[in-house]
Amino acid sequence: MSVSVLMPADVRFPLARANGVQIVKTAAALARAGARTTLLVRQSDPRPTDEILALYGVAPEPLLEIRRLPVNHKTGSYALPRLTFLARTTAAAVAGRRAAIFTRDLQLADILLGLASFAHGPVIYEAHAVESLLYGERGAIYGTDEKPNPRKARRLAKRERRVWRSAAAFVTTTAGIRDSFVESCGPRERVHVVPNGADVAPEREFVPPSRTTARVVYAGQLYPWKGVDVLVEAMVHVPDARLVILGGLETEADLPRIRHLVLSRGLGDRTEMPGTVPQHRVAEELARASVVCVPFLQSAMTERHTSPIKLFEALAAGRPIVATDLPSSREVLTDGVDSLLVPPGDPAALAAAIRRLLGDRDDAERLARAAWETAPRYSWDARAKAILGAIEEVL
Repeated sequence: MSVSVLMPADVRFPLARANGVQIVKTAAALARAGARTTLLVRQSDPRPTDEILALYGVAPEPLLEIRRLPVNHKTGSYALPRLTFLARTTAAAVAGRRAAIFTRDLQLADILLGLASFAHGPVIYEAHAVESLLYGERGAIYGTDEKPNPRKARRLAKRERRVWRSAAAFVTTTAGIRDSFVESCGPRERVHVVPNGADVAPEREFVPPSRTTARVVYAGQLYPWKGVDVLVEAMVHVPDARLVILGGLETEADLPRIRHLVLSRGLGDRTEMPGTVPQHRVAEELARASVVCVPFLQSAMTERHTSPIKLFEALAAGRPIVATDLPSSREVLTDGVDSLLVPPGDPAALAAAIRRLLGDRDDAERLARAAWETAPRYSWDARAKAILGAIEEVL
């Protein structure tokens, strides 16, 4: 079946955050899988599209079109570009050729589903969280003073119920998100659990971790819920190992917070913090890692809703992983088989797991090989195949 997919995503292009990577990688994988894919993003950078794609490690695809919509950017204004994007995307969905609309934008999905059904193709919504739950936790997990507005929380919950009931198909990145929707909105048909992914080369060979270095790597943003503070505390008790923290933005408070913590714990001489780095640099650092850490804290969101790209990239790199023991982690990892799982928010347990892998390189290599063998199940191409299955089911 020949499939056309319209993929609206209200993000800057390029966007260094994980959602930008996930959106572009998914669109490219859908095109490689044979779907004529049109990605709608904001016009926010003067560089040619192919040059920006290269930043993501993505080559141009014959079936991939990226349309960059002008959205009236205004310094300090979120509402104006947002409304402009929604209006122009809705117009494109109605006026263009009939295509399946695949989006992770809850508000846009709700708008399109409210239009007459003949105006556009079927809407498939991809949930990366239960937005109403995430909104209630934002202040706690991001370390801000933000207090949820009860009226907004109710509005989000109503919007999610409408999309849950009306979307032609519903994709969730974890089984926990699916189960949360079932618990709050009731059962429905055509729900597909499709995790995020990583680049996994078709031709690949396992390269064991170095037995002579001791590099502990974290990759991702530095928000409090990511648990990087706990990793820094743990490294105090892992002598002679080097800590590499990839991620963080100079314009946000998290990067200076972690830098200050590193210095205050006396780890400045054995810690590297280059901030956000290009995709190829992340792959290089993961390849050099002795241990990769995914130390998320425990919250309602992290327990069931996280599908971290960097975890799948660590699997693809074939490196031993130490991760927080949460239901979302156990959807992908198995303790003692392809990783070590430790209690959330426990620096002593995290340090002990890291020391175990650095002290027993045979065991570390066993876990690394198992991770490497697991990775193909979580490639972007495997993800695209599953999404196309969901789309074809409703066409």
